[in-house]
Amino acid sequence: MNKQLMILLTGRIITNFADSFYMIATIWYVKSATSSPLLIGLTSAVAILPVTIQFLYGPIIDRFSKKKILFVAMLGQGALVSVISILYYTNLLWLPLLLTLMFVALSLSECTYPTESALIESLTPREQLTRVNSIFAFSYQTLDIICDAVSGILIAFVGLGLIYVTNSILLLGTGLLFLFYLNVPRSTKETELRTVHFIKQYKDDFKDGFQVVKKRYTLLSVVFGIIGMNVMATMGISMLPVISESSADYGFWLTAMSLGTLTGTVLSSKVEKIALNRILPLLSLWSGLCWMLAFVLKDLSIMPYLLFALSWIGIGIIGIYVQTLIQVNLPKGYIGIGFAFISSLLGSLSPLGYLLGGVIGEFTSGRFLLVLSGVGYLAFSLYFWVNPRLKNLNKPLSIRFEES
Repeated sequence: MNKQLMILLTGRIITNFADSFYMIATIWYVKSATSSPLLIGLTSAVAILPVTIQFLYGPIIDRFSKKKILFVAMLGQGALVSVISILYYTNLLWLPLLLTLMFVALSLSECTYPTESALIESLTPREQLTRVNSIFAFSYQTLDIICDAVSGILIAFVGLGLIYVTNSILLLGTGLLFLFYLNVPRSTKETELRTVHFIKQYKDDFKDGFQVVKKRYTLLSVVFGIIGMNVMATMGISMLPVISESSADYGFWLTAMSLGTLTGTVLSSKVEKIALNRILPLLSLWSGLCWMLAFVLKDLSIMPYLLFALSWIGIGIIGIYVQTLIQVNLPKGYIGIGFAFISSLLGSLSPLGYLLGGVIGEFTSGRFLLVLSGVGYLAFSLYFWVNPRLKNLNKPLSIRFEES
Protein backbone atom coordinates (compact mmCIF):
# COMPACT_ATOMS: atom_id res chain seq x y z
CA MET A 1 0.00 0.00 0.00
CA ASN A 2 1.13 3.57 -0.64
CA LYS A 3 1.90 6.14 2.07
CA GLN A 4 -1.51 7.84 1.97
CA LEU A 5 -3.34 4.53 2.37
CA MET A 6 -1.09 3.76 5.34
CA ILE A 7 -1.99 7.11 6.98
CA LEU A 8 -5.68 6.46 6.32
CA LEU A 9 -5.31 2.96 7.78
CA THR A 10 -3.53 4.25 10.89
CA GLY A 11 -6.31 6.75 11.51
CA ARG A 12 -8.95 4.06 10.97
CA ILE A 13 -7.28 1.74 13.47
CA ILE A 14 -7.10 4.41 16.18
CA THR A 15 -10.67 5.54 15.54
CA ASN A 16 -12.00 2.00 15.61
CA PHE A 17 -10.17 1.34 18.88
CA ALA A 18 -11.68 4.46 20.48
CA ASP A 19 -15.19 3.80 19.14
CA SER A 20 -15.16 0.22 20.40
CA PHE A 21 -14.04 1.13 23.90
CA TYR A 22 -16.46 3.96 24.57
CA MET A 23 -19.35 1.98 23.02
CA ILE A 24 -18.68 -1.02 25.27
CA ALA A 25 -18.24 1.30 28.25
CA THR A 26 -21.56 3.04 27.58
CA ILE A 27 -23.53 -0.18 27.15
CA TRP A 28 -22.05 -1.61 30.34
CA TYR A 29 -22.75 1.65 32.19
CA VAL A 30 -26.43 1.36 31.23
CA LYS A 31 -26.56 -2.29 32.31
CA SER A 32 -24.90 -1.48 35.66
CA ALA A 33 -27.15 1.51 36.29
CA THR A 34 -30.49 -0.02 35.22
CA SER A 35 -30.24 -3.83 34.61
CA SER A 36 -33.06 -3.33 32.10
CA PRO A 37 -33.04 -5.33 28.81
CA LEU A 38 -35.27 -2.62 27.32
CA LEU A 39 -32.84 0.22 28.16
CA ILE A 40 -29.86 -1.88 27.03
CA GLY A 41 -31.64 -2.49 23.73
CA LEU A 42 -32.52 1.22 23.49
CA THR A 43 -28.87 2.17 24.03
CA SER A 44 -27.78 -0.18 21.26
CA ALA A 45 -30.52 1.22 19.00
CA VAL A 46 -29.33 4.79 19.60
CA ALA A 47 -25.75 3.70 18.89
CA ILE A 48 -26.67 2.20 15.50
CA LEU A 49 -29.16 4.92 14.52
CA PRO A 50 -26.48 7.22 12.96
CA VAL A 51 -25.89 4.58 10.28
CA THR A 52 -29.36 5.30 8.90
CA ILE A 53 -28.54 8.96 8.15
CA GLN A 54 -25.32 8.31 6.23
CA PHE A 55 -27.12 9.17 3.00
CA LEU A 56 -27.28 12.82 4.11
CA TYR A 57 -23.48 13.01 4.02
CA GLY A 58 -23.14 11.76 0.44
CA PRO A 59 -23.30 15.07 -1.47
CA ILE A 60 -20.93 16.66 1.05
CA ILE A 61 -18.39 13.84 0.73
CA ASP A 62 -18.26 14.04 -3.06
CA ARG A 63 -18.27 17.86 -3.17
CA PHE A 64 -15.85 18.90 -0.40
CA SER A 65 -12.33 18.08 0.74
CA LYS A 66 -12.35 14.57 2.19
CA LYS A 67 -9.33 15.46 4.31
CA LYS A 68 -11.21 18.32 6.00
CA ILE A 69 -14.30 16.14 6.48
CA LEU A 70 -12.24 13.54 8.33
CA PHE A 71 -10.54 16.20 10.47
CA VAL A 72 -13.78 17.93 11.50
CA ALA A 73 -15.48 14.58 12.23
CA MET A 74 -12.63 13.40 14.47
CA LEU A 75 -12.32 16.76 16.25
CA GLY A 76 -16.06 16.93 16.95
CA GLN A 77 -16.26 13.34 18.15
CA GLY A 78 -13.28 13.83 20.47
CA ALA A 79 -14.82 16.97 21.95
CA LEU A 80 -18.15 15.23 22.63
CA VAL A 81 -16.49 12.25 24.33
CA SER A 82 -14.56 14.77 26.45
CA VAL A 83 -17.89 16.24 27.59
CA ILE A 84 -19.10 12.74 28.55
CA SER A 85 -15.89 12.32 30.59
CA ILE A 86 -16.47 15.57 32.49
CA LEU A 87 -20.11 14.72 33.20
CA TYR A 88 -19.14 11.26 34.43
CA TYR A 89 -16.56 12.58 36.89
CA THR A 90 -18.95 15.27 38.15
CA ASN A 91 -21.78 12.74 38.63
CA LEU A 92 -23.98 14.62 36.14
CA LEU A 93 -24.18 11.84 33.52
CA TRP A 94 -27.96 11.74 33.09
CA LEU A 95 -28.95 8.80 30.86
CA PRO A 96 -30.95 10.79 28.23
CA LEU A 97 -28.04 13.25 27.96
CA LEU A 98 -25.53 10.41 27.63
CA LEU A 99 -27.56 8.85 24.80
CA THR A 100 -27.86 12.24 23.05
CA LEU A 101 -24.12 12.93 23.22
CA MET A 102 -23.35 9.39 22.07
CA PHE A 103 -25.74 9.74 19.13
CA VAL A 104 -24.15 13.01 17.93
CA ALA A 105 -20.61 11.66 18.38
CA LEU A 106 -21.38 8.48 16.46
CA SER A 107 -23.15 10.51 13.76
CA LEU A 108 -19.83 12.29 13.17
CA SER A 109 -18.05 8.94 13.21
CA GLU A 110 -20.41 7.49 10.59
CA CYS A 111 -19.47 10.32 8.24
CA THR A 112 -15.92 8.95 8.09
CA TYR A 113 -16.83 5.49 6.74
CA PRO A 114 -18.17 6.49 3.28
CA THR A 115 -15.45 9.16 3.12
CA GLU A 116 -12.71 6.60 3.71
CA SER A 117 -14.35 4.11 1.35
CA ALA A 118 -14.34 6.73 -1.41
CA LEU A 119 -10.67 7.46 -0.68
CA ILE A 120 -9.75 3.76 -0.76
CA GLU A 121 -11.42 3.43 -4.16
CA SER A 122 -9.59 6.50 -5.55
CA LEU A 123 -6.18 5.44 -4.17
CA THR A 124 -6.36 1.74 -5.11
CA PRO A 125 -6.25 -0.07 -8.50
CA ARG A 126 -9.48 -1.97 -9.23
CA GLU A 127 -7.80 -5.39 -9.19
CA GLN A 128 -6.45 -4.74 -5.67
CA LEU A 129 -9.68 -3.45 -4.08
CA THR A 130 -10.63 -6.72 -2.34
CA ARG A 131 -7.10 -7.11 -1.00
CA VAL A 132 -6.89 -3.51 0.29
CA ASN A 133 -10.37 -3.70 1.85
CA SER A 134 -9.32 -6.94 3.55
CA ILE A 135 -6.09 -5.35 4.84
CA PHE A 136 -8.03 -2.43 6.30
CA ALA A 137 -10.58 -4.72 7.94
CA PHE A 138 -7.91 -7.17 9.14
CA SER A 139 -5.73 -4.43 10.66
CA TYR A 140 -8.29 -2.66 12.77
CA GLN A 141 -10.12 -5.86 13.68
CA THR A 142 -6.86 -7.28 15.05
CA LEU A 143 -6.88 -4.38 17.49
CA ASP A 144 -10.61 -4.97 18.00
CA ILE A 145 -9.81 -8.43 19.37
CA ILE A 146 -7.44 -6.95 21.93
CA CYS A 147 -9.98 -4.26 22.78
CA ASP A 148 -12.86 -6.70 23.23
CA ALA A 149 -10.75 -9.20 25.16
CA VAL A 150 -9.57 -6.68 27.74
CA SER A 151 -12.60 -4.38 27.79
CA GLY A 152 -14.29 -6.18 30.67
CA ILE A 153 -11.10 -6.19 32.73
CA LEU A 154 -10.44 -2.52 32.02
CA ILE A 155 -13.98 -1.53 32.96
CA ALA A 156 -13.62 -3.44 36.23
CA PHE A 157 -10.13 -2.22 37.22
CA VAL A 158 -9.56 1.07 35.38
CA GLY A 159 -13.04 2.53 35.41
CA LEU A 160 -15.38 4.02 32.85
CA GLY A 161 -14.15 7.59 33.38
CA LEU A 162 -10.57 6.88 32.35
CA ILE A 163 -11.78 4.97 29.30
CA TYR A 164 -13.79 8.01 28.18
CA VAL A 165 -10.84 10.38 28.75
CA THR A 166 -8.39 8.18 26.85
CA ASN A 167 -10.75 7.82 23.92
CA SER A 168 -11.29 11.57 23.62
CA ILE A 169 -7.49 12.07 23.41
CA LEU A 170 -7.17 9.35 20.75
CA LEU A 171 -9.92 10.88 18.62
CA LEU A 172 -8.47 14.40 18.82
CA GLY A 173 -5.03 13.03 17.93
CA THR A 174 -6.43 11.20 14.89
CA GLY A 175 -8.01 14.42 13.65
CA LEU A 176 -4.63 16.15 13.80
CA LEU A 177 -3.01 13.20 11.98
CA PHE A 178 -5.43 13.60 9.09
CA LEU A 179 -5.05 17.40 9.03
CA PHE A 180 -1.26 17.47 8.85
CA TYR A 181 -0.28 14.26 7.07
CA LEU A 182 -3.13 13.07 4.84
CA ASN A 183 -2.73 14.20 1.24
CA VAL A 184 -5.26 12.85 -1.26
CA PRO A 185 -6.24 13.76 -4.84
CA ARG A 186 -9.20 16.05 -5.34
CA SER A 187 -12.20 14.59 -7.13
CA THR A 188 -13.68 16.12 -10.29
CA LYS A 189 -16.68 17.43 -8.37
CA GLU A 190 -14.48 18.86 -5.66
CA THR A 191 -12.51 20.93 -8.16
CA GLU A 192 -15.61 22.52 -9.63
CA LEU A 193 -16.19 26.20 -8.93
CA ARG A 194 -18.07 26.73 -5.66
CA THR A 195 -21.09 29.00 -5.60
CA VAL A 196 -23.18 30.50 -2.84
CA HIS A 197 -26.06 28.27 -3.89
CA PHE A 198 -24.90 25.40 -1.68
CA ILE A 199 -28.41 24.19 -0.83
CA LYS A 200 -29.38 23.97 -4.51
CA GLN A 201 -26.13 22.17 -5.31
CA TYR A 202 -26.68 19.78 -2.40
CA LYS A 203 -30.18 18.96 -3.65
CA ASP A 204 -28.93 18.37 -7.19
CA ASP A 205 -26.12 16.09 -6.00
CA PHE A 206 -28.53 14.28 -3.70
CA LYS A 207 -30.94 13.62 -6.57
CA ASP A 208 -28.12 12.50 -8.87
CA GLY A 209 -26.78 10.11 -6.24
CA PHE A 210 -30.25 8.73 -5.52
CA GLN A 211 -30.86 8.07 -9.23
CA VAL A 212 -27.51 6.29 -9.59
CA VAL A 213 -28.22 4.01 -6.61
CA LYS A 214 -31.85 3.41 -7.60
CA LYS A 215 -30.78 1.93 -10.95
CA ARG A 216 -28.46 -0.64 -9.35
CA TYR A 217 -31.24 -3.25 -9.25
CA THR A 218 -29.12 -6.35 -8.65
CA LEU A 219 -26.92 -4.65 -6.07
CA LEU A 220 -30.02 -3.44 -4.22
CA SER A 221 -31.43 -6.98 -4.27
CA VAL A 222 -28.35 -8.09 -2.34
CA VAL A 223 -28.66 -5.10 0.01
CA PHE A 224 -32.32 -5.79 0.84
CA GLY A 225 -31.46 -9.37 1.76
CA ILE A 226 -28.66 -8.15 4.04
CA ILE A 227 -31.08 -5.70 5.70
CA GLY A 228 -33.43 -8.49 6.74
CA MET A 229 -30.51 -10.56 8.00
CA ASN A 230 -29.20 -7.57 10.01
CA VAL A 231 -32.55 -6.99 11.73
CA MET A 232 -32.63 -10.54 13.05
CA ALA A 233 -28.95 -10.43 14.07
CA THR A 234 -29.27 -7.13 15.97
CA MET A 235 -32.24 -8.47 17.94
CA GLY A 236 -29.93 -11.14 19.28
CA ILE A 237 -26.80 -9.00 19.73
CA SER A 238 -28.75 -6.63 21.97
CA MET A 239 -29.13 -9.52 24.42
CA LEU A 240 -25.40 -10.29 24.80
CA PRO A 241 -25.03 -7.94 27.81
CA VAL A 242 -28.19 -9.48 29.31
CA ILE A 243 -26.92 -13.08 29.21
CA SER A 244 -23.43 -12.04 30.38
CA GLU A 245 -22.80 -12.65 34.07
CA SER A 246 -19.97 -10.07 34.23
CA SER A 247 -18.26 -7.43 32.11
CA ALA A 248 -15.50 -9.98 31.41
CA ASP A 249 -18.07 -12.49 30.12
CA TYR A 250 -19.47 -9.80 27.83
CA GLY A 251 -15.91 -9.17 26.64
CA PHE A 252 -15.55 -12.87 25.74
CA TRP A 253 -18.61 -12.74 23.48
CA LEU A 254 -17.28 -9.61 21.79
CA THR A 255 -13.87 -11.25 21.41
CA ALA A 256 -15.49 -14.26 19.70
CA MET A 257 -17.21 -11.87 17.30
CA SER A 258 -13.95 -10.05 16.54
CA LEU A 259 -11.87 -13.23 16.13
CA GLY A 260 -14.42 -14.67 13.73
CA THR A 261 -14.73 -11.46 11.75
CA LEU A 262 -10.93 -11.13 11.58
CA THR A 263 -10.59 -14.68 10.25
CA GLY A 264 -13.30 -13.93 7.70
CA THR A 265 -11.50 -10.86 6.41
CA VAL A 266 -8.32 -12.91 5.94
CA LEU A 267 -10.19 -15.61 4.05
CA SER A 268 -12.26 -13.21 1.91
CA SER A 269 -9.53 -12.75 -0.70
CA LYS A 270 -9.07 -16.55 -0.87
CA VAL A 271 -12.63 -17.18 -2.02
CA GLU A 272 -13.27 -14.09 -4.18
CA LYS A 273 -13.04 -16.12 -7.41
CA ILE A 274 -16.06 -18.26 -6.46
CA ALA A 275 -19.32 -17.22 -8.11
CA LEU A 276 -21.48 -14.97 -5.93
CA ASN A 277 -24.57 -17.20 -6.25
CA ARG A 278 -22.58 -20.05 -4.69
CA ILE A 279 -20.45 -18.42 -2.01
CA LEU A 280 -22.87 -15.94 -0.41
CA PRO A 281 -25.72 -18.42 0.31
CA LEU A 282 -23.25 -20.99 1.69
CA LEU A 283 -21.59 -18.39 3.94
CA SER A 284 -24.90 -17.26 5.43
CA LEU A 285 -26.04 -20.87 5.92
CA TRP A 286 -22.80 -21.66 7.78
CA SER A 287 -23.14 -18.53 9.93
CA GLY A 288 -26.75 -19.24 10.83
CA LEU A 289 -26.15 -22.84 11.89
CA CYS A 290 -23.08 -22.01 14.00
CA TRP A 291 -24.83 -19.00 15.57
CA MET A 292 -27.87 -21.03 16.66
CA LEU A 293 -25.77 -23.91 17.99
CA ALA A 294 -23.68 -21.48 20.05
CA PHE A 295 -26.68 -20.57 22.20
CA VAL A 296 -28.37 -23.96 22.18
CA LEU A 297 -25.14 -25.30 23.71
CA LYS A 298 -24.47 -22.22 25.85
CA ASP A 299 -23.71 -24.21 29.02
CA LEU A 300 -20.85 -26.25 27.48
CA SER A 301 -17.75 -24.41 28.70
CA ILE A 302 -15.89 -22.68 25.84
CA MET A 303 -17.89 -24.39 23.06
CA PRO A 304 -20.46 -21.52 22.73
CA TYR A 305 -17.71 -18.92 22.25
CA LEU A 306 -16.00 -21.12 19.65
CA LEU A 307 -19.23 -21.67 17.69
CA PHE A 308 -20.07 -17.96 17.85
CA ALA A 309 -16.61 -17.14 16.47
CA LEU A 310 -17.13 -19.66 13.66
CA SER A 311 -20.42 -18.01 12.73
CA TRP A 312 -18.68 -14.64 12.47
CA ILE A 313 -16.14 -16.03 9.99
CA GLY A 314 -18.92 -16.18 7.41
CA ILE A 315 -20.31 -12.82 8.51
CA GLY A 316 -16.84 -11.26 8.17
CA ILE A 317 -16.46 -12.51 4.60
CA ILE A 318 -19.94 -11.25 3.71
CA GLY A 319 -19.04 -7.83 5.13
CA ILE A 320 -15.96 -7.54 2.88
CA TYR A 321 -17.98 -8.77 -0.09
CA VAL A 322 -20.71 -6.17 0.39
CA GLN A 323 -18.20 -3.31 0.69
CA THR A 324 -16.34 -4.45 -2.44
CA LEU A 325 -19.57 -5.00 -4.40
CA ILE A 326 -20.58 -1.40 -3.70
CA GLN A 327 -17.20 -0.03 -4.80
CA VAL A 328 -17.06 -2.15 -7.97
CA ASN A 329 -20.63 -1.51 -9.13
CA LEU A 330 -20.91 2.24 -8.61
CA PRO A 331 -19.59 4.66 -11.27
CA LYS A 332 -16.59 6.82 -10.48
CA GLY A 333 -17.59 10.21 -9.08
CA TYR A 334 -20.48 8.64 -7.17
CA ILE A 335 -18.61 6.33 -4.79
CA GLY A 336 -18.99 8.66 -1.79
CA ILE A 337 -22.69 9.42 -2.13
CA GLY A 338 -23.51 5.92 -3.37
CA PHE A 339 -21.72 4.25 -0.48
CA ALA A 340 -23.48 6.61 1.95
CA PHE A 341 -26.91 5.84 0.47
CA ILE A 342 -26.38 2.07 0.54
CA SER A 343 -24.83 2.12 4.03
CA SER A 344 -27.94 3.96 5.22
CA LEU A 345 -30.09 1.29 3.63
CA LEU A 346 -28.05 -1.48 5.23
CA GLY A 347 -28.44 0.06 8.67
CA SER A 348 -31.97 1.37 8.17
CA LEU A 349 -33.76 -1.25 10.27
CA SER A 350 -30.93 -2.21 12.62
CA PRO A 351 -32.08 0.30 15.30
CA LEU A 352 -35.51 -1.34 15.11
CA GLY A 353 -33.83 -4.72 15.59
CA TYR A 354 -32.01 -3.58 18.73
CA LEU A 355 -35.18 -1.99 20.10
CA LEU A 356 -37.29 -5.06 19.33
CA GLY A 357 -34.64 -7.18 21.00
CA GLY A 358 -34.92 -5.07 24.14
CA VAL A 359 -38.73 -5.20 24.14
CA ILE A 360 -38.95 -8.95 23.47
CA GLY A 361 -36.14 -9.54 25.96
CA GLU A 362 -38.32 -8.07 28.71
CA PHE A 363 -40.84 -10.89 28.21
CA THR A 364 -38.63 -13.79 27.11
CA SER A 365 -35.12 -14.98 27.85
CA GLY A 366 -32.10 -13.46 26.17
CA ARG A 367 -30.89 -16.95 25.27
CA PHE A 368 -34.11 -17.78 23.41
CA LEU A 369 -33.89 -14.54 21.44
CA LEU A 370 -30.26 -15.21 20.49
CA VAL A 371 -31.15 -18.67 19.14
CA LEU A 372 -34.06 -17.17 17.20
CA SER A 373 -31.92 -14.42 15.67
CA GLY A 374 -29.74 -16.99 13.87
CA VAL A 375 -32.73 -17.81 11.63
CA GLY A 376 -32.05 -14.58 9.73
CA TYR A 377 -28.90 -16.05 8.18
CA LEU A 378 -30.73 -19.19 7.08
CA ALA A 379 -33.45 -17.01 5.53
CA PHE A 380 -30.83 -15.03 3.57
CA SER A 381 -29.55 -18.26 2.00
CA LEU A 382 -33.06 -19.18 0.91
CA TYR A 383 -33.64 -15.64 -0.40
CA PHE A 384 -30.48 -15.82 -2.54
CA TRP A 385 -31.45 -19.18 -4.01
CA VAL A 386 -35.01 -18.14 -4.98
CA ASN A 387 -34.47 -14.51 -6.07
CA PRO A 388 -34.34 -14.47 -9.92
CA ARG A 389 -31.68 -11.75 -10.05
CA LEU A 390 -29.42 -13.33 -7.49
CA LYS A 391 -29.62 -17.04 -8.26
CA ASN A 392 -28.18 -16.30 -11.73
CA LEU A 393 -25.38 -14.09 -10.38
CA ASN A 394 -22.56 -16.39 -11.50
CA LYS A 395 -19.86 -13.70 -11.62
CA PRO A 396 -16.97 -13.50 -9.12
CA LEU A 397 -16.63 -10.58 -6.73
CA SER A 398 -14.29 -8.35 -8.75
CA ILE A 399 -16.41 -8.38 -11.94
CA ARG A 400 -18.93 -5.56 -12.31
CA PHE A 401 -22.45 -6.87 -12.81
CA GLU A 402 -24.16 -3.47 -13.06
CA GLU A 403 -23.92 -1.22 -16.11
CA SER A 404 -21.63 1.79 -15.69
